[in-house]
Amino acid sequence: MKKITLFILIFLCLNFSYSQEINAKVIVNSESINQTNSSVFKNLEISLSNFINNSSWSNVNYSEFEKVNLSILLSITSYSNNSYIANIEFQASRPVFNSSYSTPIFNYIEKNFQFDYLEFEPIIYRDNQFDSKISSLFGFYINIIVGIDHDSFVINSGNYFYDISKKILNYANQSNVPGWNSSHNGGKFNKFWLIEYLTSNDSNEFSNFLFNYHVNGLDLMHSDIFSAKKNIANSISSLKSLQQRKPNSILLKILFDSKSDEIKDIFSGGSFFDVTSLVSDLNYLNPFLSNKWNSIR
Repeated sequence: MKKITLFILIFLCLNFSYSQEINAKVIVNSESINQTNSSVFKNLEISLSNFINNSSWSNVNYSEFEKVNLSILLSITSYSNNSYIANIEFQASRPVFNSSYSTPIFNYIEKNFQFDYLEFEPIIYRDNQFDSKISSLFGFYINIIVGIDHDSFVINSGNYFYDISKKILNYANQSNVPGWNSSHNGGKFNKFWLIEYLTSNDSNEFSNFLFNYHVNGLDLMHSDIFSAKKNIANSISSLKSLQQRKPNSILLKILFDSKSDEIKDIFSGGSFFDVTSLVSDLNYLNPFLSNKWNSIR
């Protein structure tokens, strides 16, 4: 089991070999701009795919089944002289133990990202300095995704990766790179605040939620559905203290952007489970989705 492997590797440090953790599919969509030379976008797509899939992001050995599936849609909104503006959507999922199901763990859109890319130029990434806008952005989000994946198996094991993302953000701000400060895109819901919360004490409930929701919930579904549902409901309830301190924080936004449909599906069928308290908790945590929550029966 991966959770046992992670525990051994992270806490006992018995294995130092490297492997690829991400199975990424990258799509570059340039339909919204008038550009006759489409090869540059195809080569950007290939370069990003190779960069993500052929890089090692941790020291944990992942089997093919255990890899995080990552879908990236890069929608070009502007292009001129090797300069781009794009909206980038990240959708990541991790496998559920003893099933063919993959559960979403991260769903986020980086809006109006500006970067330069010269066709066929290699994408170079180092986590101890700011190399380029594009490599740093993808390094930033992939470390967060790997961190969330780790947290979903071992509590607080994602902190190492969140710290790397925080360093990338700090390097970008030290270099006065646009788009990395706290006011980007109107503030509150941007990568600055995302990593600020993930590297603060506010991440404790988030990490506990990820572990209990997945290991004690989804990964238990194959053997004890009722207990799995109960543990998932309890993990959701545990987030109320975070909502009290940081109402409608970006952590809760990302969580429900990723999990709301899954939560609804889990509790809308199968074995009987009293959802009264769960629905109340969900409406408190994210009242904007009340129609969805109130449809749970």
